[in-house]
Amino acid sequence: MIDTDSLGTASANAIRQYLRAAQDYDIQAEDALNAADLPLGIIDNSVARVKGRAFQTLIRWLIEQTNDPLFGLKSARYVQPGSYSLVGYMAMNSRTAREALHLTPEYEAIVGDMGITKIEKHGPHLAMRWVCQYDDPIVRPHMIDNVLGSWLLFARWLADMEDGKPEAVLFERPAPDADLLPAYEEIFGCPLEFNAGKSALIFPEHVLDTPLRQPDPLLLSNLEQQASSVMSEIQERHPIVMQTRTLLRTLMDEGIPRREKVAEQLGITERTLQRRLQDAGTGYQQLLDDLRQETATEWLTSTEMPINDIALKLGFSEARSFHRRFKTWTGITPGEYRLQHGK
Repeated sequence: MIDTDSLGTASANAIRQYLRAAQDYDIQAEDALNAADLPLGIIDNSVARVKGRAFQTLIRWLIEQTNDPLFGLKSARYVQPGSYSLVGYMAMNSRTAREALHLTPEYEAIVGDMGITKIEKHGPHLAMRWVCQYDDPIVRPHMIDNVLGSWLLFARWLADMEDGKPEAVLFERPAPDADLLPAYEEIFGCPLEFNAGKSALIFPEHVLDTPLRQPDPLLLSNLEQQASSVMSEIQERHPIVMQTRTLLRTLMDEGIPRREKVAEQLGITERTLQRRLQDAGTGYQQLLDDLRQETATEWLTSTEMPINDIALKLGFSEARSFHRRFKTWTGITPGEYRLQHGK
C-alpha cells in the first residue's frame, strides 16, 4: 500500500487558496487547520511547507463540512499569483504565455507534489494536462476542478483577457449532476468533456504568443535563480520514494518504465536506486505494483476505458493476467470493481 510519505509536500500558499474559499461557508481557517492537524503558521506565512497527506486530509474535511459538490470549482476563484508561490510570480513577469507556460512543469514542485503538469499535442491543438497524485477518491474531483479552473482564471488575468477561453476542457473525473453544469460553463465558457481519460485545457498553439500584462525580464531572471535554489532544497529533502513515484507517474504514458530508465532520470545508478529504496523500506517493483493498482482503480472508476485496454496500458500481456493480479489486490475482478465503484 501507499506509504505515508507518498504524497510528498505542499506549499502553504496552495493551502491558503482553499482556506479563503472556506470563509464563504463561515469556516474559520484555524478550525480547518486544527481538524487536519496542520500548523496555524500557514496563516501568517511562518510555515512554508506541509506534508501532502495532511493537505489532502484538510481538503477532505472542507468538502465534508461545506457539503458542496462545487467546493473545488468555487475555490478556483480565489487564485492569485501567490497561490503558485515563486512560480506564480515568475509567470507574472514573463513576456509571453509561452514563456510562462514552460516554467510550470520545471518548477511546479515548489507549489507542491499534488500533481504533474504536462504540455502535450492534442490533434491540431495543445493540451496543458494535469495528472493528480492525490489518492482520496472524494478529494480528487474537487482538486481537478480547482486546478483547471485556477489555471484558466490566472491565465485570463496574466494576459488581461477577461473573456479568454480554451477550445475545450477535458476532465478525467465523471460528470457532475446536470444541475451543477452551469457553474462549470460559467467559468470555462467552452465545450466540456467528462470521463475523458485525462484532465487538461485544450488551446490553439498560437495562444502561446499572447503577450502578458507586466513583463520584467530582469526580475524574472532573479526569480528563476531563486526558484532553482528552492528546487534544489526540495529535491534534497524529498524522500527517494516520492521522487521515484513521481517519475513513474510521469513516464507511465509511454508504457511501464524500466528501472534503469528511472535511475537515469534521477541521476543515480540502478544499484543506488535499489539500495536507497530498500533503506526506505520498499523496492522498485513494489512501487510499480502499487502505482499500477492505483492507476487501475482510478481508470476503472473515473473513465469508460475498456478493461482490456487498461490491462495493456498497465503492461499486462493479456487481460487474464490483469484480472488475476487485480483480484489479488482487491479480492474482486476489475468488472466487479467497476460495477461497485464506477459512476
